[in-house]
Amino acid sequence: MDNNTNTETILSSATEHHQHTLALIQSATRNIFIHCHDLTPRIYSHPDIASALTQFVIANSAQRYVRIAVSDTNTVVSCDHKILDTCRRLSSNITTHKISKEHEKHTESFILVDNNIFILRRDYSSFDGSLIKNPKQAKELLNLFNEIWSHSQTDSNLNRLYI
Repeated sequence: MDNNTNTETILSSATEHHQHTLALIQSATRNIFIHCHDLTPRIYSHPDIASALTQFVIANSAQRYVRIAVSDTNTVVSCDHKILDTCRRLSSNITTHKISKEHEKHTESFILVDNNIFILRRDYSSFDGSLIKNPKQAKELLNLFNEIWSHSQTDSNLNRLYI
């Protein structure tokens, strides 16, 4: 994509979301922010997503980080989510938080990469969404994420290490 052009691509299936999410993670150079009700398993619970997150972080671990904010941590844990082990192993660079009750009203789900490009689903229960490259909108989404993050907290279910 041209760096100076705002673009939008409509997505309508879990497969499309998974493919574009994987591509975004693989293209990330600085940071990744994920806001999702239950880390939608049909999008995120795949070995290739876990591998891409690992590669992203270890490529330059001092400079790169991932923040994941989730509402329904029980579902994430009970479905044996594929990226949980990655989050636990790389907890210095991948931080997971449970969204506070006051912010659970936000029904959108998104992944934001490098403060520039994102995938947004306005309703986490639907696969209707868009891949959007728009720095101004990305900044607004980052502000929302930071607001949610500042009121969220760690959750022992997400961060527990099994030895």
